[in-house]
Amino acid sequence: MRQPLPPWGIVALLALSGAACAHGRAVTPRPGTPDARAVPEDLTSRIVAQADAHLATGLAETAQGHLTKARESFDKAVDMYLTAPGGAYSDARRGDAYRRTLEEIHVRELEALAAGDGFTERQVEPASIDEVAAITVGDAPASEETRRTAEAAVAEEVNDFPVELNRAVLSCIDLYQGRLREWFAAALARGGRYVSRIREILASEGVPQDLAYVALVESAFKPAALSRAKARGVWQFIPSTGRRYGLQQDWWVDERSDPEKATRAAARYLKGLYELFGDWNLALAGYNAGEHKVLRGLTRYKAGSFWELAGTRALRRETRNYVPLIHAAIVVAKAPGKYGFDVTPEKLPAVESVSIEGAVDLRVLSECADTTLDQMQLLNPELRRLATPAGRTFLLKVPLGTGAAVADCVAALPPEKRVTFRTHAVARGQTLSTIGRRYGTSARNVADANGISLTKRLSVGMELIIPVEPKPGTVRRASTQSTPADQEAVRIRYRIKPGDTLTAIASQYGTTVRNLQSWNGLRGSRIAVGGTLTIYTKN
Repeated sequence: MRQPLPPWGIVALLALSGAACAHGRAVTPRPGTPDARAVPEDLTSRIVAQADAHLATGLAETAQGHLTKARESFDKAVDMYLTAPGGAYSDARRGDAYRRTLEEIHVRELEALAAGDGFTERQVEPASIDEVAAITVGDAPASEETRRTAEAAVAEEVNDFPVELNRAVLSCIDLYQGRLREWFAAALARGGRYVSRIREILASEGVPQDLAYVALVESAFKPAALSRAKARGVWQFIPSTGRRYGLQQDWWVDERSDPEKATRAAARYLKGLYELFGDWNLALAGYNAGEHKVLRGLTRYKAGSFWELAGTRALRRETRNYVPLIHAAIVVAKAPGKYGFDVTPEKLPAVESVSIEGAVDLRVLSECADTTLDQMQLLNPELRRLATPAGRTFLLKVPLGTGAAVADCVAALPPEKRVTFRTHAVARGQTLSTIGRRYGTSARNVADANGISLTKRLSVGMELIIPVEPKPGTVRRASTQSTPADQEAVRIRYRIKPGDTLTAIASQYGTTVRNLQSWNGLRGSRIAVGGTLTIYTKN
């Protein structure tokens, strides 16, 4: 029976194995040493099975945004091979499985690097309002069946908005049943998260509750919707109108994506438009085109209603389509069964709020709440980054019942895990522009990330957050100019040990994986046992 190697023997074997891995080939046993046939097959099977189980757990945690838990599981998978009798390459099958595991972990590490250090802006979605102008409305008369069904639906429903069933509206109802059916069904399901609360807010502001379905036409109830005109959120506020109605917008947060706050703002805006025009259809036209455009059209063409104005050249096609699409959405959304829709409304979980001081990575917070990153972003859609805002308190929504656990978890976070952002201490003579150039970003980005003006005078020692956007696949090779500008930085040579990863080494020395890659000319995350790394650190 084969005896385990002594500790020094394992280290030597791992060093050889790591070097071989770095070159993409396995070590061939020397003559006279045990070969693959000497390793019990059942032992290798058990090692591979247990390592694969840890790997699968790590991949599942990664999918949920739980990077710390994923790293722990990945380390366990690697340790299964490194601590096994004879090491990771004692037989060909074990070596192949080990390389496969390393490659899988390597890919996930690169994906995490590409996801950013908290500064990456969350992805946006196309806004349905961009397609309204392209829709053909009212060219052909609706069928008698469409009219009878719509009249029955309106008669049976309690409506607080005066729905009209003219040719344009009936044409839109046909569109929702036909070409736009799949889109409309998805929007109805998504609206289940928000419609009830939207109706409550509209009612409290004195606005017809049925206008909740304006948000369906605008965005299909997507908080992350962004139009070509830079309108954002379920109510599609452009930046200036959003600020006019109190929606905060900065580098960290955009309240236009907060369904509740944006609904409150939209209700006030619609109410003001109704007071201006005395007509809800004209108010809707003003919401889409701007009140001044509608006022000029009414004056020029002496029109007495939206439907008269829609027959002139005063309004763009988008606005002429917009109002009948809303009327039709109200009819179909309130009686979906009459139109053959069998939709299960999506629901938001019950929530509570936790005060978070400063910038904390949402991936860490999702682990604290024992939920997924996707769920955390769903509950807090106004957050533009993968983090809570720096320099202020943010009320984070978390699943009901997890608030205390999240507060305790955040309070116990060590400093190195609380934020993973790059910071810079201002030196004498530095400006926002010179600092931005140093890190490959703009003065405006640095100013916005720190909540300061472009003209602010920087004081020596002032600590700034530096928003460096990740660029996957473009890690630079090291050069003689890649050392930190900080004159207190000390260069050390680190010898790579079994089980080391760039992530663990970066955490140990208070730096980042990207820095290690830059200082050592690495394109990926693979490192070889026994090799050395250059690291710059402070005394």
